[in-house]
This record gives sequence, C-alpha cells and structure tokens, in this order.
Amino acid sequence: MTSPLTAPFVILIDQREKAPFRFTGLFADAAQRNAPLVIPTEFVYLQTGDYSIQGYEDQITVERKSLVDLFGTLGQHRERFEREHQRMAKMHRAIVVVEASWFEVLELPPSHSKLKPKTVFRTAASWFARYGVPWIMMDNRRLAEIYTFRFLEKYWREFCDGETKRKVG
Repeated sequence: MTSPLTAPFVILIDQREKAPFRFTGLFADAAQRNAPLVIPTEFVYLQTGDYSIQGYEDQITVERKSLVDLFGTLGQHRERFEREHQRMAKMHRAIVVVEASWFEVLELPPSHSKLKPKTVFRTAASWFARYGVPWIMMDNRRLAEIYTFRFLEKYWREFCDGETKRKVG
C-alpha cells in the first residue's frame, strides 16, 4: 500500500459551518500512485464563504449549500446571501457548491418551503450574470465535497504553489 500524502495547503472551514466537509477518503493522482490524501483543515471565522485556503481567504472561497439550506437562505436571508455574493465578486475565485441537482431544485424542492423553485433557478442565473459567481450543482454531498477539494487544490497549484506564490487581484 502507498503511504499517505499530505496536501501542501490547509483548508480553512468557517466555524459556523453546520455540516462541514471532512475531506477524507480522497486520493492523489496517478503520478503520485493514487496515494491516500491527508487534508489539513482548521476551523476559523471566515468573513465570506465556508471554505478557503489558509493565507488566501481574501482570494478564494467556496460557499456550501444543501438543498434545504439553499431554499431557506433564499427564502429568509436573501439580502444577506446577496451581500455575500457581492463580497465573493471581489475575490479572484468564488463559487457556490450546492449538494443537489437542478432537477432536485426544480422538481423535488423541500416540502416545507414556500419559495418557488423557479425563483431559486432564476436567482442563480441573475446573480451569476450580476456577480460572476457560479452555482455548481452536484448530485450529492460526497460529490460536492470532492469538487470543493479539487477546486481549492487546483487554485493552490495554479496561483499559490511554491516559487510562483503570489497574491492575485
């Protein structure tokens, strides 16, 4: 068995995150013999988003939403979520990762929500056009977790790794 590799960056998790990803069960690429990955994490207060990279909190963020949370946030805390999009728009990279497909949003919304599914769909399109922050729909929580890690990892490799480390504006 291949020895585990430790990711070269620390993922910061907002301390208010109610259902944080654990980033376990992930593996390196074939070039690293698909070794198991150890992902260092730290719980901190993040001004924007739920996940970031230590030292780059003002450059990259991922906001995580479950289906229920997405409907609840847009129904009861819409203004706060839009202000978060305004802050994310100033970052180098920012995304909203949703633990549901568009089919689930449109055809299987939470039963207790009074918010119309088309409102969620149209908000995603409108805010992406306005703020440039895409909503990445994942079929389930595990895919959302993997995507979040790979998104942060790719950013680290492109903009933060080794001698090329720099702040981007």
